Amino acid sequence: MRLPPLIAVRFFEATARHASVRRAAEELHVTPGAVSQQVRKLEEFLGCALFERQPRGLALTAAGRDYQVACAEGLALIGHATSRIASTNRRHVVLVSCTPGFAVQWLVPRLHGFLQQHPDMDVHVGTTNRAVDLAAEGVHFAVRHGQGAYTGLRSEVLVADDLVPVCSPRLLAPRRSARVADITSARLLHDEHRGDWRLWCEAHGVAGVDCDGGVVFAHSNAAIEAAVAGRGFALARRALVQQELDARELVCVHCKPLPAPLAYHLVYRPEALIDPALRRFRDWVMAQGSAGQGASARTM
Repeated sequence: MRLPPLIAVRFFEATARHASVRRAAEELHVTPGAVSQQVRKLEEFLGCALFERQPRGLALTAAGRDYQVACAEGLALIGHATSRIASTNRRHVVLVSCTPGFAVQWLVPRLHGFLQQHPDMDVHVGTTNRAVDLAAEGVHFAVRHGQGAYTGLRSEVLVADDLVPVCSPRLLAPRRSARVADITSARLLHDEHRGDWRLWCEAHGVAGVDCDGGVVFAHSNAAIEAAVAGRGFALARRALVQQELDARELVCVHCKPLPAPLAYHLVYRPEALIDPALRRFRDWVMAQGSAGQGASARTM
């Protein structure tokens, strides 16, 4: 079986469809001379003329009309098969920006389940404490800590938990429960939100605790790791330490939780959800947030 050069077939099919070398060249992003050269090569390969060159343009010969039908069908079959295979094998990438603490404590531990459900997708997590420009930096989703008002962006509450003091059971041994009286200035573990302990002490009428005492960490995940290691008490959102609580690596102090005035919001451009892959990630991550809130309510 003799097969003609595919590029010559493409150029012929476009020329025949438009009945114009110039318009075929515009579609194929080449020069008219390149189109004419490929058509001549195909005619030489076939040993017959495919076009009649007329003063007012091109007209297909009888052989040209038959060949155009076959070429159009063949190229369409190749195009459909290519799209189908490329779509099957193409990996969808989701770009997410959040703080290092949120990534370590909440997002990354849950991502394994999402990737198992969607093996054709990859999630790239960028960690930073600054507010990224989603459009300029090509980021699909950001998790921001605040009141949720972001101009031009859609914002949904992802984690809106109360603040609770937590510590390692080893810090209390042989007792198994933590009391407010166990909290001292030297045992305070602070993250970047250093004022949280002052708010908590004021809300619970705790006196005699220097809220500036203790150790300060740059990120909340470092404060949580120190609490797990038995170094003191960290003030955390329950949803961010639920896994440690379930594993008994941390325990909560028995007291009324402090309502958090701010929350973690999932922020994205409204047009992001046009992409089915991005919509799947949004639906999954919001469901994870809802499940976390339910688990927190049941353990209170």
